[in-house]
Amino acid sequence: MAVLLIFLLSVNPFYEANFSSLPKRSLSTLANPSGLGIQPGAEAFFAYHPDPYIIETAVSLANLGFGMHKTSGFTYYESGVGYKLPGALSLGYAFQFGDTTNHIFGLVGHPSPNLSLGYRTTIGSKSHMFGGISIRPAAEYITMSCDIEYEGIDDIFNVYYGASLSPMNGLNLNFHADKDFNWNAGLEVSFGKIILAGAYSAVDEKFSGGIILSAQSYASVIPEGEKITTYTLNREYPEIEKKTFLGIPLTTKQGFTRLLENFNTAAKRHDIKLMVIKLKGHSLGQAQIEELKNVLIKAKKVYKKLVFFADNYNNTLTYDLACVADEIILSPLGSVSIPGIAMRSLFVKGTLEKIGLEADVVHVGKYKSAAEMVSRTDMSEADREQTAKILDDFYYPMLDNIAQSRNKTTEEVEELINKIAYFNSDEALKYGLIDTTLYESELDEYIKKKYGRMQIVELDALVNERTVEKKWNHSKPKIALVIAEGFIVPGEGKPTFFQSSLIGGDAFARIFETISKDNSIKAVVFRINSGGGDAFASEEIAYAIKHCSEKKPVIVSMGDVAGSGGYYIACLADKIYADDRTITGSIGVLGINLVTRGLYDKLGISWDYVKRGEHSDQFWGLRHWTADELAMAEREVKWWYDKFTNRVAQGRKMSQARVDSLGQGRIYSGTHATQIGLIDETGGFLDALDVAKELANIKGDFDIDVYPQNLGFSFLGRNPQGRVLYLMQECEIK
Repeated sequence: MAVLLIFLLSVNPFYEANFSSLPKRSLSTLANPSGLGIQPGAEAFFAYHPDPYIIETAVSLANLGFGMHKTSGFTYYESGVGYKLPGALSLGYAFQFGDTTNHIFGLVGHPSPNLSLGYRTTIGSKSHMFGGISIRPAAEYITMSCDIEYEGIDDIFNVYYGASLSPMNGLNLNFHADKDFNWNAGLEVSFGKIILAGAYSAVDEKFSGGIILSAQSYASVIPEGEKITTYTLNREYPEIEKKTFLGIPLTTKQGFTRLLENFNTAAKRHDIKLMVIKLKGHSLGQAQIEELKNVLIKAKKVYKKLVFFADNYNNTLTYDLACVADEIILSPLGSVSIPGIAMRSLFVKGTLEKIGLEADVVHVGKYKSAAEMVSRTDMSEADREQTAKILDDFYYPMLDNIAQSRNKTTEEVEELINKIAYFNSDEALKYGLIDTTLYESELDEYIKKKYGRMQIVELDALVNERTVEKKWNHSKPKIALVIAEGFIVPGEGKPTFFQSSLIGGDAFARIFETISKDNSIKAVVFRINSGGGDAFASEEIAYAIKHCSEKKPVIVSMGDVAGSGGYYIACLADKIYADDRTITGSIGVLGINLVTRGLYDKLGISWDYVKRGEHSDQFWGLRHWTADELAMAEREVKWWYDKFTNRVAQGRKMSQARVDSLGQGRIYSGTHATQIGLIDETGGFLDALDVAKELANIKGDFDIDVYPQNLGFSFLGRNPQGRVLYLMQECEIK
């Protein structure tokens, strides 16, 4: 058996098959089964040596492999499995049967991008072992390997060494020898999913050959052809997406930030020359639109062309996004709507009165408008003032962007908005708002004629395409991405039938505690899209972030909204990023007592009770608070406001008096919040990720762990209304 293995290693045309530290996919089936766990996939290989006659063939599917070795008088088969453990170690097992029966165990470790260690042992009538090392002193261009073959601890009977040189993608020049300098040299040429190999053996002066057929592509000698990538924006893009069954959330995954990463990946690829984006009724928020626009602007800076197509550009924010393109295309029967932007708030005081509901409200902050929903029928002057400022921060930069894109003055654009606003396709073409009109069925041919006959590939297919990396899959540092979206509540915050997006104080505090103890996680990006909620739950999360940041940097990235409690949970981070169009601030507190007695009366429901203690029925909602109880509630919200402003003062390194002057419940755009110091810089998720990498001193690749990993589900849930709320008024921007 030992003689057979020695001969086998001297004639295999694939360099990786000759060393225990280089197992890979189908080649590892007959060499070191631990390689079946490294970049698993569907693949087959065949190798042939004419004289003496040797055939080797194997297939791999996912983590499983099956192979055959056949000579003129000897045949055996191997069935194996490989598994990659978390980190840098892979294990494998194969059962060998046929003319010989053995158990084969293997392992491989990649402690660094430049070092691989391997071991394979055959256990049967006699133990037979290989152990070796491979190093890459110059990235993937040169690989030098050595193996020791032995039976028993002291019985070393051969040493193998070799080198592989990769002067260009898809081309490997190989050399392999043993201790007696019985050598062979080979050549491997990759055409993507097909690799051809040949080797010359000085021992028998014969050539051997081989082929690999793979479902996933290797680096190829054929240069990548230029491509066009397309993507259709056609749905809502939540910050965290949920996998559901019958409407019940089961698991969670990265949402909108994944879209940004996908576009960023395409922007960095040299083979992508044109991006075509189709708009089909998306529901992106105002800050999400800005973030996507900024990623596309960066793509243009690396010589990408951008084309937008839509049946209708149905609002000003969407048209502003399209104006980043080199060409804007509209369906011949479509329209462009640019009426401007507006913010509206919902008021339900009149509705509550009709159904017999009333409210006692206490709050701190001149601008704290969230309680106005139940206490007023229109905006207060303070709320109108802050809303007008936010609209100005959004509107005038948008005018400038449209004007610059369409070769107009800002005054000309504003005149079109104010005097016409809605343009059919003929008018849009006449006024220069679009470049041409096409039906969607004509788009591909038009693009190829104008920009070149390149391959068109969907963005999702492009970024999800699995390729076989030559890099050793070593243990990489991690950055945790924690996504907080929705209403902040006490407890676990499990989704219910009534509210799918909740941020549980206990759950998120536990997440940050777990992250702080995980040494493989080097930094945290905390993505927030929340208008606030329960005050105590907000403090739980903020306190956990403070302790986590003592061990590793925590960088906040704000989405559409991070106000009130959403700002509270951000303020103690090491650095805060917000988009220009993020709505943030709202440093203020409120408490609401919803009196339900009138509704019960209308429904014919009555209550009676016996109490001990003057205030024991205060929070039942069956009566208005007394003057004493209102005074107590006011003291409580003032106490919480003091805690809020103190936390912000700690995090932003400013006096509490300064925070109070910026607080009072006032909301700000990201632009304004940067100017007054409530956030550090305007920027999106990708900017926050870059800073996290920098602060963690991560030089190369890294992995992203997304939290929460499983939200669970509650049929009834927990009442999200606390006695004291850090909550801002929800407003719709159109």
